[in-house]
Amino acid sequence: MFDYLHNFLFASALLACSVLTAEEGQREKLQSTIDAALDVIYSDCCSELTVEDKQAIVRERIEANYDLDVIIRRAIGRNWQLMKTSEQETVLELVKKLVLKAYVDGLEGKSRPEVTLGDVTTISDTRIEIISTINLDGKTYFVLYRLGRMASGWQIYDIVAENISVVSNYRQQIDDHFRKGNAAELIARLEELLQKNDINEDIHI
Repeated sequence: MFDYLHNFLFASALLACSVLTAEEGQREKLQSTIDAALDVIYSDCCSELTVEDKQAIVRERIEANYDLDVIIRRAIGRNWQLMKTSEQETVLELVKKLVLKAYVDGLEGKSRPEVTLGDVTTISDTRIEIISTINLDGKTYFVLYRLGRMASGWQIYDIVAENISVVSNYRQQIDDHFRKGNAAELIARLEELLQKNDINEDIHI
């Protein structure tokens, strides 16, 4: 009986360690993804690229590790059902382009931000949070990444910047749009925003 109990506790401890290691590994994965994206904007090897090329490569590097559809779908929320399949696909693509454009354009001309990830906080078996500290142009910002374990692996499902949830912020804007508009008008608005030269992280749909 003692041997059975000992083996059971030992196996349980190993399982707990493996789960912890897997969750801790998400910090390294997130850090490497952030660094890879920033390298496109700030490394000498990419200095000759056009802004459009930088946006495309940043997207490739992010999507190599994370499914952007997850966080965008959460931001769209119940409004997803108000769109046809073709409209859903178009909106997803336009939002990705808009966010990446705002990200790359917003950093152009600024010094490279120093991004430091903190400890991994376990919320549940399927949810973790990773806090980050960002030093940019003499100012310090705090960004919280919320990740969920899904069939496709650990995915970012929300980002909270300075206590403002990206998902909640965009969901409110999209909710407001659909109270008086439709999917076609949303697509037109997204396309209009993409043509602007001065969009940044504060863009409003």
